[in-house]
Amino acid sequence: MPLEETVVSTVLAQVSKRILEKLEKGKKLSTEDILLLYMDMNYTELREIKEELRELRRELKQETARLDQRIDEVNKRLDETNKRIDDTNKRIDNVHRELSRRIEETSSKVDTVYKELSQQMAAMEARLTSRIDETNKRIDKLYELQAAAEKKRKNQTPP
Repeated sequence: MPLEETVVSTVLAQVSKRILEKLEKGKKLSTEDILLLYMDMNYTELREIKEELRELRRELKQETARLDQRIDEVNKRLDETNKRIDDTNKRIDNVHRELSRRIEETSSKVDTVYKELSQQMAAMEARLTSRIDETNKRIDKLYELQAAAEKKRKNQTPP
């Protein structure tokens, strides 16, 4: 795990622990506290998705290496028997094309999953930013209402 991911993970874990301690003491959570818990949850989910993607990439590399090894073995046998068996060469070429097509399909699927994950992350970020903006507007409105109430109260109090 890169250093910046480790730092972010550690910071979010510590912040979440403090927020949970605050909850255990019966204190009310602030909007920022809730947002940080939400960020920790999303970050944890993102780490899990990244790990799954790494595992898929590792499996794909292993499969590619295995297929490459098999192709190499087949090519060696073809070199030994090429003069006698032209039909076998044609079948092996067809197998090679099919394997390449499958590798390309697999690679395309991985690219598609990566793009979908990127889009989902961007959408999640946009939703989160929108919710933060909405929350900030509500907080600003509360401050305005509080200021108006204080002003009204001061105006009603006789000097």
